[in-house]
Amino acid sequence: MTILIVDDEQLAVQGILDGVDWEELKFQKVLTAGSYQEAVGVMSSTYVDVLLSDIEMPGESGLRLIEYVNAHSPNTECVILTCHDEFDYARQAVGLHCMEYALKPIRYQRLTEILMRARDKVAQRRQSEQLRQYGAQYIESLAKDKRGETADALMSAVAYIDQNLTEELSVRDLAASCYVSADHLTRLFKKKFGLSVSEYIQEKRIRLAGELLRKESMTISMVANSVGIGNYSYFTEQFKKYFGVTPREYQKQAHGGKMSD
Repeated sequence: MTILIVDDEQLAVQGILDGVDWEELKFQKVLTAGSYQEAVGVMSSTYVDVLLSDIEMPGESGLRLIEYVNAHSPNTECVILTCHDEFDYARQAVGLHCMEYALKPIRYQRLTEILMRARDKVAQRRQSEQLRQYGAQYIESLAKDKRGETADALMSAVAYIDQNLTEELSVRDLAASCYVSADHLTRLFKKKFGLSVSEYIQEKRIRLAGELLRKESMTISMVANSVGIGNYSYFTEQFKKYFGVTPREYQKQAHGGKMSD
C-alpha cells in the first residue's frame, strides 16, 4: 500500500516521516512531494492509496489536489493536515469527500490512528472488489463447464450463491429465487454435488477463504468476515475440518512462514 505526503514545509514532512510508525501501518511505500505539481507528477506514475496533504502550498492548493484525485484516482483516500481551522476550508474538504480534516500540530499517535482508518477503508474496498471478481470468475467457469445450462434451477442457484457468498443465504429464499421448492432444490444439490445446499455454501466459503488467506494483505479476521463467517472460532473449526489445518497454519505455510494476523 502506498501513501503520498504533500507539504511544502520540509521540516513538517520529516516530522511525519520520523514520528509515524509506518511498520505498524504496513505502508510499503511512503512518498513525498512539496507542491501540487510534484504531487501530480508522482501520481501520474505511481498509484497512491492514501493522500495526506497540507492546504496552502506553492501554486495550487491542497484542495485543488483533492479535486485532481477525485477526477483521476477516485479510490484514493484523502486526508487534510493543516494549520488552518477556517470553517470554509473544512466545508470544502467535506464537499470533496475528504476522509479527515486534521489540524496542526497533531500528536503522531492521533495521526497514526487517522491513517490506520484510511488504510482500512482502502483494504475493505479492495476486498469487496476481489469478491466481485471471484464471483464473476465462478460464473464464467460455470458457464464454460455446463455449456449454457446455468438457466436451470440448479445452475441459477449456484450462480446466485457464488455472487453472494458474504450475504446470509437461506435455502428457502434461494429456492424461491429459482422458482422451485426448498425440498426440490435440496435434492438437486444432493444429486449433483453430494452435499446439502447449506453444506455447499459452507464449502464454497471455506474454499474462498483459502484463496484469500494466500494474500499477505489480508488478516485471518478480515478473511473470515469477507466470506460471511463472522465468528472467529467457528470459522477456525470449519476451516480446519476442510483443509486439515487451522487458518493460521495454512496462512503461515502459504506465506513461507510469515503471518499477517
